Amino acid sequence: MSTSTSPDPISDPSPRPPAAPALAALVVEGDGWLASRLCDLLQTEPGSRLAGVAASANEAMSMAARDRFDIALVGHHPPAESGFALCRELKQTPTPPAVVIYCADPDGVLAACCAVADADALINIHHCGAELPGVLDRVARGARFLPAVPPGTAAMLRDHLEPAEYAIFAMLLADFPADHVASALRISEGELESQQSALLGRLETLRANPGARS
Repeated sequence: MSTSTSPDPISDPSPRPPAAPALAALVVEGDGWLASRLCDLLQTEPGSRLAGVAASANEAMSMAARDRFDIALVGHHPPAESGFALCRELKQTPTPPAVVIYCADPDGVLAACCAVADADALINIHHCGAELPGVLDRVARGARFLPAVPPGTAAMLRDHLEPAEYAIFAMLLADFPADHVASALRISEGELESQQSALLGRLETLRANPGARS
C-alpha cells in the first residue's frame, strides 16, 4: 500500500509567490494626538506601512509632489480644514492615491461630498480602529467604501442645486468617469473640474448651515 507525504515546508524547493508590497500610507492630521493614534493603527496593519505624516493640506501636497503614496488618510475638520478640498487636489496629482476621509459625524451630505470630491472611502473617526483594516483592504483592491446618499438628502440637494450642478452630482454619484460627465454636459474636463470645486463648496455650505436647506 502506497502512502503519500506532504512536501516539507522547509526543504520544498517549489517557488512561492512574492508577498504583495505594503501600501504606503500618508496621514494628514493637524491634531497631534489623533495623528499618533492613526499612525499606531497603520503600523499594526500587516498590509500597510506609514510613509508620511502631514499636519496641513499644504504640507500634504508638498509631500505628494516628492513621494508616491498608495493611500492618504485625510481628516475633515471644517471650517478650518476641508478634507474634500484636499482630496480633489490629491486626485489631480500624476499618481493619485486612494483617499480615505475620516470625520466625527459622517452623514448624507458628506456622502454626497465624497462623490463630488472623488473620495474612495468615508469613515467615522470614532470607529476607525474597527473599520480601518477592512477599508484599507477594499481601497487597495480598487473598490470604494462610501455610505449611500439617503433619498431625503438627494431630494434636498435637488431642490437647492442648480439643474447643471445636480446633473454633475448625480452622474458622479453613479460613478460615471469624469470624461463621460464632461461629454454628456458638452463641456471640457477643465470646466468640469472648476464646476466640481464650486459644487463641493455649495455642498459644504449646505451642511454647515442647516437653515439654508429649508
